[in-house]
Amino acid sequence: MERCVAPPKALGKNAFITGLVTIEDELIQLLDLELLLAKVYPESLNSKDVLLNDMEVETLRGLSILLVDDSVVARKQLSDVLDRKNIEYQVTHDGSDAMARILSAQESGRPIDILVSDIEMPGLDGYELAFKIRNHPGLHQPWIILHSSLSSEMSVSYAEQVGANRALTKFDAHELLHTMLAAAAGRALDS
Repeated sequence: MERCVAPPKALGKNAFITGLVTIEDELIQLLDLELLLAKVYPESLNSKDVLLNDMEVETLRGLSILLVDDSVVARKQLSDVLDRKNIEYQVTHDGSDAMARILSAQESGRPIDILVSDIEMPGLDGYELAFKIRNHPGLHQPWIILHSSLSSEMSVSYAEQVGANRALTKFDAHELLHTMLAAAAGRALDS
């Protein structure tokens, strides 16, 4: 099996394809499930606001957060949740760029505290990204939350094996923010 690659840019922003892979000389197109569902069920884009108290919001505002997802729709959902609370973050579309940002942030003295990454992405996927981070000597270790459209015990088990702190199913804004608060509490205990 060959490695999954991003689709050609010529497909445009509304292509339902998020990756391409060749298996036994057959080209397989991977669908962007979030984009497909958003087209069929546009109301799925409207995540409900999550109630947080002022201290919880300030806790999250004090963290350096990086969001990684190859799906435009998923990136928007993640961004909207944090934007509603005026929480700063960085966002990128693939694991390779995420790793570069993590290394750059460390060099600048403002390391990433929380990484929220999709699992299924072309190139460096979420599992590989988590494994690479955990095995990078001297790297400030962020709290890693992997999320996926595909829910299974195997995904959770594998996420733990590669060093993720938590695995979530997309997209539950309440669960995400409360997991990020747990990450902040865990980071405070580690200090």
